[in-house]
Amino acid sequence: MSRTPIHILIVRDRASAGGGIYNYYQAVRRHLGVSHRFIDVGRPHSYYGTEKGGWLARMPAPVRLVFDWLNLVLMMTRWRGLVLLNACLDPVELRSLRRDAVNLCLAKLFRRPVIVFWRGWDNGACGTAEFPSGNCGWMSRVYRLADAHIVLAGNFRDDLLRWGFQSPVYLETTVVADSILDGGVVSNAVVHTGMFRLLFLSRIEVAKGVLELLDAFALLNECQPGHYHLTIAGDGPDLGLMKLRASELELSNIDFTGYVEGKDRTSCYAAADAFCFLSYNEGMPNAVLEAMAMGLALVSSDAGGLKDILEDGLNGFIVTQDRSRKVGQRFAPADVADRIKRLDASGELCRRIGRYNRQFARERFAAPKVASRLEAIYCDVLGLDVTGSPLLARRQGDKP
Repeated sequence: MSRTPIHILIVRDRASAGGGIYNYYQAVRRHLGVSHRFIDVGRPHSYYGTEKGGWLARMPAPVRLVFDWLNLVLMMTRWRGLVLLNACLDPVELRSLRRDAVNLCLAKLFRRPVIVFWRGWDNGACGTAEFPSGNCGWMSRVYRLADAHIVLAGNFRDDLLRWGFQSPVYLETTVVADSILDGGVVSNAVVHTGMFRLLFLSRIEVAKGVLELLDAFALLNECQPGHYHLTIAGDGPDLGLMKLRASELELSNIDFTGYVEGKDRTSCYAAADAFCFLSYNEGMPNAVLEAMAMGLALVSSDAGGLKDILEDGLNGFIVTQDRSRKVGQRFAPADVADRIKRLDASGELCRRIGRYNRQFARERFAAPKVASRLEAIYCDVLGLDVTGSPLLARRQGDKP
């Protein structure tokens, strides 16, 4: 039996629209064995590197949306195959949720099979009885038309099933790029000066827990002045606020690097002893997986998919957030500082956790392995096995 060609049309954020989704596909694309094309969508942000997304990304949102939808329609007339959407169920990204609902409608109008890969998630909706717009709302009904869903956390899968989604739901992870795995530098090979070096690397905004991290760092400096160093790498809408807070706390031994990529990004991980990530809401952040692959111990929240992969004491220390507290105070700074001091107090503990994280991340989150799992999902949804042969024929005993 002849092999059925597999074509995947991937609708993703453009480089200037969002770091995580774009970087995910940059990491896995070279390892995908199926034929694939990208359609870039989304509004630009100035803090995602130097790529601005071209003239279209600078157009007003309604104009850009129309062009993006027309581009999708044009591509579907020329490219037959499965459509993969990357949706965000985040309360601050409802515009993109509506945009991708229209994309799904267009794909179904052209009778294309559709997978929705859910990225960001409204963690406040976890465990609730209804989809954020209501189980009978138009968006919920549209997203139920998808042939399958991919989620980054077991809780997210449970939510979809609770909300009445009946299509298959696959649990997946994000990825560690080859540039991290092949960086050639591991953190314990860097010569330090006796300070315990902390790293935060992500988009700079309040919901990433950066305010609590700064307050915890202030407590550490009070206990041992000059012993701790904090690097905050990245850019984002609240960078100015974080710099102001650091100034108010009169913090020393702190660096704001701005947006980093490539070798500069790898060097940030390599120069650190521990990675701090206190995000409130997540899918599964690439930065945490990268830090693990670089052999760093973690002081982290368990937001989103992190709950499924992190174990307190094994990967580092988990700090629980108090959702009853207001934004900017979800984590007790004293608790964060205590976890950091525990890592600092035992070099052997920090090294043991780092060794475990490095092996765990490289075995599970390396780009070739993630790409292979994605291909298996594509084939399953299309009713094919990994060779491209129809599953029904294989079950009947036919050879590929």
